[in-house]
Amino acid sequence: MRCLTRYQIEILIPALFLAGCTTTRPSPAPERPDPQVQKPIGGDSSTSVRAATSPFGAGRLDYNFRIFSITHVLAGDSTPRADSSLVVGNLIATLSVSPSRNTVLARVESDSVTVTAGSGTSVPISPGELFLFTIDTRTGQVVQTNRQTTPDCGSGISDSSPIYGREVLPNISIPATQAWADTVHTSMCRGGALLTVTRIASYTHLQSPDSVKQLLRLTQFHIAGTGRQWDQKIEVSGEGSSLDTLRLSGFPIRLTQITGRSQVRFVFRTQLRVQEFLQTSTTRIALRS
Repeated sequence: MRCLTRYQIEILIPALFLAGCTTTRPSPAPERPDPQVQKPIGGDSSTSVRAATSPFGAGRLDYNFRIFSITHVLAGDSTPRADSSLVVGNLIATLSVSPSRNTVLARVESDSVTVTAGSGTSVPISPGELFLFTIDTRTGQVVQTNRQTTPDCGSGISDSSPIYGREVLPNISIPATQAWADTVHTSMCRGGALLTVTRIASYTHLQSPDSVKQLLRLTQFHIAGTGRQWDQKIEVSGEGSSLDTLRLSGFPIRLTQITGRSQVRFVFRTQLRVQEFLQTSTTRIALRS
């Protein structure tokens, strides 16, 4: 298996930044996140739910994030092995009041991002693009306002960043509903292939013994794409899930922490070869004090 393909595998999960090509001793694949979570009984994010408070009041929110991933070969490679990567950095969300009633303007950008492949040296990654959103403080609905056109991945441009800005802007409904859902579609270039990523997130409130509000988020991932690699047509497909806990506290209330894990299974098909991989990741995003 060429190193370039392994490099592209490592950066396929949307939550991740760029990762290198390295080999480590295989470890047992962790169990898949248990999807047996109460299904939402509320409507989608477009449903109007009046909230008394919102975690998206005006201000600047700086988050540290840490993502550790292991990719295991399941089929298509003669040698069983696993690649690992560690990504750390900052995500900055700047929130301001919009002229429109019940609306907040948000801009999200990344900073000081580095990636470590295996036990190698950390490599800095250039900042990603700026993302602009509007947030309805009554419903928690987040809408991107600077959405770009579908990229031409065969024009020789470099791979687009996997960051999509919503990592620190989840759909949050504080009171009124016990469960709700949110769907996000994004696209990106990877090694000459245009990938479409669909994230279907289901949220439920958790009981908390203290003043910290907690939400459970189950997200189903669907990834599909086509392109050309080494003068061959390539097809990419992927399915997976993640299970995250979101914590909110303080006054005014803020999103203070996200912790979770995910598993995604990928299949790469060319005319002569089929390769299958399993990527397991753990994520921690925390508000800096």
